[in-house]
Amino acid sequence: MPKKQVRAAVAPVSPPRDDDMAAQRTLPSSGFKLIAELIAETDKNLPNDEIDRAIEDFSSFSDVSDWRGIPKYFLHLSSLSRRASTYDNWHNRFKVVDYLISCFNSLKESVIEYIEDGFARNKTREPHEMDIDLIHSVNMFVILAQRLTVQLQLYVSKSNATSGQPKTKNAKVRHALENDITKWKDVQRHRVSLYIIFALLNVCFQMINCLLELLELPVETVTGPKPAAIQYVFAPDIIEKDFTQRFMDTVSGLLEDPENAVRVNQPWITHFFRIWRVLANDYSMGTQIANSMFKDTLELAYLETSSTFPFIEPLVQLMKEGDDNNQPRINKPLYHVLEMIAHRACCLYSGDRADRPPPKAYCMIVQNLAVNCHDIMLHDVASVYKLLENPHPNVRMSTLQALADMFSSPYLSQSFCDNFEPRAKKRRTIFEKIVAHTNDEGTNVRAKAVALLRNLMENRRIPEEFESSGFVTVVGSRLQDRSVQVRKATIQFLAAFLDNNRHGHDFNRAAHVEVLDQKSRELRLMNKPRLRVMQEAENTMTRRQFQLRSEIKDQLLALLSGETELDGTAGRLDEVLQSINEDGAGARVARYYARSDRFPIHMNDPEHKEKHGLQLVDECVKFILETLEGDYIHYKVQQLQMDDDQLLEDEQQARDRSHESLQLRAQMQQLIDKMCIEVELTKCVEMTLRCVLMGDSAEIKEGIKFLTRCKLFGISGADDAIRSMCCLVWRPAADIISELIEAAENMFISRLEGNEKASERDKSTVENLMSAMKGVTERDRSSVEEVIYLLAAVELEPVIDDKSKPSRKRKTIESNVIAKLWNIALDTSVGNEERKAVALRILYPISKTEKGLPEARSRLRSLQKKLVEGPVLAVEALRIISILGLPTKQEKDAHAYNKPIFRINPEDSLFRSIEQVFFHEVVKADDDPNRDWFGIMRYSISSILNISMDVNVVLPRLASQFLFRAKRITEFYIFYSNQANEATDANKTAVAARRRDYWALTWCRVMEKLMAFCGELAVQLHAFIQVNIPRLHNRYANKILDAEKNDSKAREEAARFLTDLEKSIAQRKTIFEVPQDLTPGTSSNTLHHLVALMCDKRMFVPNRLLGRLLPIIVYSLRANTMPLRVKQAALVAYGKYLPLSADISSFAAPSFFTAMMGSESTLVRCNLIAACCDFAFAQPTLFELYAPSLFRMSQDESPLARESTILVLSHLMSNDMIQTRGVLSEPARCISDSVRSVREAAESFFRELNQRSDTIIQLLPEFLYRLSSKTERLPMKAYKIVFEFLIQLLKEKSKSSSDTMIDRVCLKFSNIDMNDTEAPKYLLIALSKFAQSDGGLTRLQDNWRHWSKFLCQPQVAREFRHMVEHLQFSSKSEDFKNHCSELIANIDKIQEEGLRKEDITAAPAAAKRGGRGRKPAAAAVAKDSDDAPGPSTRTPKKRRRRAVSEESEESPAADSDFE
Repeated sequence: MPKKQVRAAVAPVSPPRDDDMAAQRTLPSSGFKLIAELIAETDKNLPNDEIDRAIEDFSSFSDVSDWRGIPKYFLHLSSLSRRASTYDNWHNRFKVVDYLISCFNSLKESVIEYIEDGFARNKTREPHEMDIDLIHSVNMFVILAQRLTVQLQLYVSKSNATSGQPKTKNAKVRHALENDITKWKDVQRHRVSLYIIFALLNVCFQMINCLLELLELPVETVTGPKPAAIQYVFAPDIIEKDFTQRFMDTVSGLLEDPENAVRVNQPWITHFFRIWRVLANDYSMGTQIANSMFKDTLELAYLETSSTFPFIEPLVQLMKEGDDNNQPRINKPLYHVLEMIAHRACCLYSGDRADRPPPKAYCMIVQNLAVNCHDIMLHDVASVYKLLENPHPNVRMSTLQALADMFSSPYLSQSFCDNFEPRAKKRRTIFEKIVAHTNDEGTNVRAKAVALLRNLMENRRIPEEFESSGFVTVVGSRLQDRSVQVRKATIQFLAAFLDNNRHGHDFNRAAHVEVLDQKSRELRLMNKPRLRVMQEAENTMTRRQFQLRSEIKDQLLALLSGETELDGTAGRLDEVLQSINEDGAGARVARYYARSDRFPIHMNDPEHKEKHGLQLVDECVKFILETLEGDYIHYKVQQLQMDDDQLLEDEQQARDRSHESLQLRAQMQQLIDKMCIEVELTKCVEMTLRCVLMGDSAEIKEGIKFLTRCKLFGISGADDAIRSMCCLVWRPAADIISELIEAAENMFISRLEGNEKASERDKSTVENLMSAMKGVTERDRSSVEEVIYLLAAVELEPVIDDKSKPSRKRKTIESNVIAKLWNIALDTSVGNEERKAVALRILYPISKTEKGLPEARSRLRSLQKKLVEGPVLAVEALRIISILGLPTKQEKDAHAYNKPIFRINPEDSLFRSIEQVFFHEVVKADDDPNRDWFGIMRYSISSILNISMDVNVVLPRLASQFLFRAKRITEFYIFYSNQANEATDANKTAVAARRRDYWALTWCRVMEKLMAFCGELAVQLHAFIQVNIPRLHNRYANKILDAEKNDSKAREEAARFLTDLEKSIAQRKTIFEVPQDLTPGTSSNTLHHLVALMCDKRMFVPNRLLGRLLPIIVYSLRANTMPLRVKQAALVAYGKYLPLSADISSFAAPSFFTAMMGSESTLVRCNLIAACCDFAFAQPTLFELYAPSLFRMSQDESPLARESTILVLSHLMSNDMIQTRGVLSEPARCISDSVRSVREAAESFFRELNQRSDTIIQLLPEFLYRLSSKTERLPMKAYKIVFEFLIQLLKEKSKSSSDTMIDRVCLKFSNIDMNDTEAPKYLLIALSKFAQSDGGLTRLQDNWRHWSKFLCQPQVAREFRHMVEHLQFSSKSEDFKNHCSELIANIDKIQEEGLRKEDITAAPAAAKRGGRGRKPAAAAVAKDSDDAPGPSTRTPKKRRRRAVSEESEESPAADSDFE
């Protein structure tokens, strides 16, 4: 061999370049075959028997570790390795791998000797003969190792997955013994399989080690150590690219193993990734590795179900592994590989590829890069920002997650950001990006951004300066998001923000304002520092000022009068100032300053001195004192400057003041930040409350937790929000009520523990309850009281929404707390009226419980005393008195007949006290709106009904006294009216006129209250009968049945006091007849009929109470001279009498609904709307005739009337007391109402209606048509708001119901006037929403004849064309785009050629009745049937339904045949 060739043979060979693949395969070799040639020659499928024999023969070579068996049996071994699925003898594969491992050491030794010999011969200039068999054996070993390692690893994963599945063999065996045997066999089989798996894993590790040793192969030659010496085996040729590619293929094949997704397999991934590390370090294949990371992993199926990308972390671990001396270092080639991976991850789906949907693996790559190599990602963070512009939400979500991980990384820690400004800028930019994407167009992206901020807050990763930067307002604005998911995530973030903020738990704004003002004053004083000596000088002058003033004045008068001459005895200024504290210093000071040129009196001018001297004495004294003070301070400062010790002390004081000033500024800034955060959270409280009241269950639960925290943290507005939140107690959902009660326990019941702190705990609980009830509005009062009742009711069972969770131990209001509340309420001291009233309000719900009712009954006389302490306390006391007659648990028992009940004798002083306070508040001439006269009236009637022993005595007596007083006021008015008309004296006439006017005003106000009394009396009597008659009937029925069974008579026990109602029942046996059927349903119907009969036949008898009051109301309505206020009050009372009797309802209904729609008073209309509830329940058939009038009230001019109408409709429909119909389009208009309360009530109404039934689906086309017609047309903006809300509700329904919506909407086009150009635009909005799928667009084409006639109008055609073009642009389906193109062409054709007959002609009827036998035309039949406007009038209704169902059944088969 020539020398030149020898040198070339031993020279280091560089790895092949990427662009040299084609040329490399044609390189001249020195006689050995390339890998591709070896594979091509052995690409054969040999018989299994022949392969098995070859393996047996190959074992003889492996026994002696002879590598020469590899080329000898390579043909058979290659055939085995290429048949991964057809050769099932995995035991032989295991043997082959074991044999290859046995032969590897001898092969490696031969390669080392071959390379050493080559370098030795090269040094001595001797020729080196190439060992072809050795080179082939190396190539063959690499080929076999690559194939078998991948096959065995995949087999291990498959076996592992199979062994983890439970065996189901012999599942039908009946005997337990056979089942035990089967289980034992399965266990043994599982153990054996695990042993095989572990053995195979060990073999795979050894094969990877062999490949690594071959790649690294260090050789000590005569010229020095040679790392990666395997490349010198192929000298003089360049190392073959297929050789290194086999190692890359090994890693690529192992990447397909599904077990890689399991966390415990990370060491295995790290192990075979060492091949990549060697290839990157020694063979410069970093680019191929980076490409393989994307090319070989993005399409892996198992990553679609994985939660993480498992291949970045092992690569980072290899990069950070220490060297041989265990010194930590960074592997530069792998670092560059990770840089390339990060860069390509940011650029892979950008530009032209941005529209392609990326797989899940790509998103996980981005996230894992940020977790494991955040420093690399931060270096190229600008490219990461570009991913936020990707059109796919998944990419933006993964990018936000990556940014959050980078934000939390140690690279951007607070210490680093303080020292390095670029890092601080990156941190702020990342944070701003995350906050900005809370307003992303994608719902999931917005929810992800908010969730990431919550996680950062929980981990305290958000710096303190960011907390008060206003981002809480930005994130809190998402509480108004349309998505429940986003709103829920926002509430969770706000709760986490409160729990983990760095400003503490006290956000009381009033306290912080006071502290801030105090610190501001301190800072202002500190910013005007004065030396101590200056302050002492001022104090000296202040102390001596009075004495100096008198001495100076006396001396000046002496000088002016000539008693003393002005001479030079005063001395120098320093001498004068030094003797300032001595007696007589004032005279010396006066003589000194009198010689000054600035002295007001010219002492050297006798004429001026004599003329103006005495007039300017005071001015001279003032001049001397001011000048003396300045000179004295200056003198002291000069003395200080000459004293070094004092100067140092003052300097230290100045430094201390500066430090204190900085501390004060920092404290003030912290307070300002805290107050800013409190203002932001205050805004969020109102929005959260809206979410709680209008959201779903999950959103409500999170909102309750957040509002509870806001109250505990002292956020402004939280108390009002908590009170409003208590209305959730009326929800039927048990889980919501349970969450609300748990929150109430945390807010109201103190958690202090220990006997020594029991009194403090009870006091704290009392104050919490008082603060909750104080300031509560009438709207929220009943809800708060119900919550307090649930807290105090020990007898209630805990609400368990999830049976799997253990029941939570309830915390109830203890007896000591109730006793403290009674002490506050019944306090006899003067003052604290508001606190007493609040305590009584809290005791009202507590008194309804089993624990509180006996306590309240025992304090009846104390409550009676409260009736005379003022109207506010009287109302609250009457409320508690009115519930004292409620039956306790023992009184409710069916066998409690013999026990006495709580009733008061009619002659008791309690009723006289009630009558006294009643008439004291009702019969008054003033009209103070703060007086709750109606409350006194209502609770007085309720108290009489519930605790009076004889209602027939007390109640008529109260009514008669009221009427008597009204009559007396009328007589007074008539008397003074006649006196004013008949008096001749002018003075008497004027006095009589004034008194007449007074009694006229008093009569008007009393009559108004009389009408209210009549109406309230009717309502409460009706409710009293509805409740008590069935209850007493059941009790007496059981008693009579027991008596009949025992053949005895039902007798009255002496200990029991009967009520008047029970007496009347006992006297009229026919009314109290025992029904034959005692089942609950039949019995309740019988009792309902009994109650209705009593109301119709007995309540309005002329000599009865209501029979006498009703004519007064009717007269007040009909009298022309009656004042308007009295008429309006009578009208409200008139509406309360309607439900009591069918005769009155049928007679009064027309005038009632006419007044409801035509009354000028908003208050009257709202009351009459509310009366419709009782009317509909009592007389449902009659009310159904007048229901459209109630629907029309939803368009009343008053927002209060509109809201009342929607609430009443919701109540009636939830109880199935009114039928839904097309007039629901009128309440639908309120969805776009300008008043928030009306809008929210309408949204809640339709949301609940959609949950109960499919009414909205049935009526939506009618809504759309009505709201777009000329008579009821909404503005376009309001129409879109209404439609968008209703379409969101349809998403909860099935797709089939939504698909048919296009047909029904298109049918409405036939009702539109051809000249109306606006209505088609309205219906176009609906079509654009429903036609966003292939099926929807097909249905739109099928209904072409219904809406094509409007395309003759250019404006309508342009709108429809824009709609279809938008659908075409936003779709990614080629078929859908083709359908859109076809539809656009048809629209253009009508614009160019005009409307054709076939465009508006329905398909022939014969085509629709083609029959089932014509299967090829079934699709056409279905299409024609969809196009038909409707069934023929000759076809019976049942037959039409059958035909439609048959066609719908045939259509899928027809479509499949057509395809």
